[in-house]
Amino acid sequence: MIAIYARVSTEEQAKNGYSLQDQIRACRKLANSDDVIEYVDEGISGELLDRPQLSLLRKAVSEGIITKVICLDPDRLSRKLMNQLIISEEIEKKAELVFVNGEYNQTAEGKLFYQLRGAISEFEKAKINERMSRGRTEKARQGKVVRDYSIYGYSYDANSQQLVID
Repeated sequence: MIAIYARVSTEEQAKNGYSLQDQIRACRKLANSDDVIEYVDEGISGELLDRPQLSLLRKAVSEGIITKVICLDPDRLSRKLMNQLIISEEIEKKAELVFVNGEYNQTAEGKLFYQLRGAISEFEKAKINERMSRGRTEKARQGKVVRDYSIYGYSYDANSQQLVID
C-alpha cells in the first residue's frame, strides 16, 4: 500500500490555503495509483514530532501495511533536522521513502544532500520565527493589538487596530 504524507503549519493555511491540495495532487501523480492512503496534518508545526497523522503513518509503516511513502519535500516530514532523520530512518527500515521535489540516493553524497536540505529547512524556520517575532514586537511598541483575541468588555477596531471599550 502507498501512503501520502502532507502537512501545513498554520490553521489559516489549512482553512484558506491551497497548499495541501497541491501537495496531495503532486504526490498522487507520482504514486500513479488509486491504492493510496492519505495522511494529512492540518495546521501543525513541522517542528513537532508528535503529530496525529504522522503518528498513524509511522504505526502503519512499522506494521508493514505501508510499503511506500510519498511526500512533497523533506521539510513536510519535519522542519527540525534531528526529527527528519529519525522519521526518514524509521520509514526506510520498512518502506520506500520518495519525495516529489528531489531524489536522494542512498549514497554518501545523497545522504549528505538530504541532511543539508534538513539543516537549511531548520534554519529557514528559525528565521521565519525571528522575523515574525520582530514584527509582533514592533506592532506592540506602536500600541497596536498583536492578535485579534476577543477580550471580555472590549471589541477590536480593525481601522485603528486597537481594542475599544465595549
